Amino acid sequence: MTTSAKDDVFEVLNFSQAPEVNFTPPGPKAKAMLDRQAKVDSKVLSYPHMIPLAPQEGLGATVRDVDGNYYIDLSGGIGVLNVGHSNPKVVEAIANQARRMVHGLDFPGEARVALSEKLVEIAPGDLKNKCKVFMCGPTGSDGVEASVKLAKFNTKKSGVISFEGGWHGVTGTGLAATGKKGVKEQFMPVVPEVYSVPYAYCYRCRFGLTHPSCDLRCAKFLEHIIKDPDSNVPNPACVLIEPIQGEGGIVVPPDGYLQEVRRICKEYGLILIVDEIQTGFGRTGSMFASELWGITPDIMPVSKTLGGGLPIAAVLIKEDLDTWGPGAHVGTFRGNLVSAAAGLATIDVIEKFNLVKRSADLGQSALDRLKDIAKGSRYIGDVRGKGLFIGFEFVTDKQTKEPAPDILQKIIKQCFDRGVMLWKSGRWNNVGRLMPALVITERHLNQALDIIEQVLIEAERDIV
Repeated sequence: MTTSAKDDVFEVLNFSQAPEVNFTPPGPKAKAMLDRQAKVDSKVLSYPHMIPLAPQEGLGATVRDVDGNYYIDLSGGIGVLNVGHSNPKVVEAIANQARRMVHGLDFPGEARVALSEKLVEIAPGDLKNKCKVFMCGPTGSDGVEASVKLAKFNTKKSGVISFEGGWHGVTGTGLAATGKKGVKEQFMPVVPEVYSVPYAYCYRCRFGLTHPSCDLRCAKFLEHIIKDPDSNVPNPACVLIEPIQGEGGIVVPPDGYLQEVRRICKEYGLILIVDEIQTGFGRTGSMFASELWGITPDIMPVSKTLGGGLPIAAVLIKEDLDTWGPGAHVGTFRGNLVSAAAGLATIDVIEKFNLVKRSADLGQSALDRLKDIAKGSRYIGDVRGKGLFIGFEFVTDKQTKEPAPDILQKIIKQCFDRGVMLWKSGRWNNVGRLMPALVITERHLNQALDIIEQVLIEAERDIV
């Protein structure tokens, strides 16, 4: 991967100094800030326990902390910052809207209506220029709740089929549908009639098979439990699926799998809900990941990047499914005007800077580089991804595939000490996740990969 003249436009959207670590993190000011937070915030905090970051400024795919350390941020706000930290176009839109009006319920404010119009225009497949938009509560979780409620309302059925390793939030139906045992086992019982089936996780196939000779056994299993009258999945209303699993470890299904899921839903009268909350808006090298396999969702929740850093969520709905009446799903902050203005600016930046193609191109280069790194590594068992949405899975042994979360945590810490913010995912927290802002420079991406490679080499030398 080489830096091109075209990269110059993205240099101004990032801190040129990154990576630069003058104080081993946490530095004195960062430690003081983390201590202040610990005194007043709940123990439920998560991210500060993973890396001791006290951010002061963010720009593009780079962050400066309170001690003046500069980091390359490969986490992208976990799907929120596709156009980067504090993108100037987004900041300007936020300021302009805030001066006019901040909160307008669901009255037709210009920013709100224009964002809905834009979502209809860029919707995937047969939803394009035909769907309806429901601005729901400010988080992806509420988008999932609204989507499932609408599916049940239309089918008059109550069952929901989700997937092992899936992530759909930590409230209500979203929590029940999330396939990570640790986030819900202490809060049982959850919403009833939510059933999990195996996802197309080829590296760890639940059926012990290999693609393509497997003949998509996982999809056939889904079809079996739907049509079998004794399958213990009564009255399924919908299938809720991520086109690429995010928290589950950037699990990319093989070609043909999502098409089969689409066919099965259509044939057996189930509504297909495709959760594009993390995969949407260019992240996977396509505006929406559904387009990579040419499928059209019946219902599609979106959030995260939609607000350019501000909270907002929406649901795109096939016109014939928009059957509920006024007040069927309410929320005080649905379609907040400032968030809507930020969303419009975000999509505008994605389109004007051709970030979808940039994600595809940079992502392919990074994927190839990581695959080369994995060849010489004892501990990276698999590398997979689409666009700038890449996972590399750590194992103690490539033959046994025993998950190695401790090794990954060591890599994350040492990368952070050298100025790279790397994040984890996966069912066993053993998958490194690379999902930087799509405005990252080629130079910064190269530097980050260099640091990851060097840290990995040193860690493997030290680990017995």
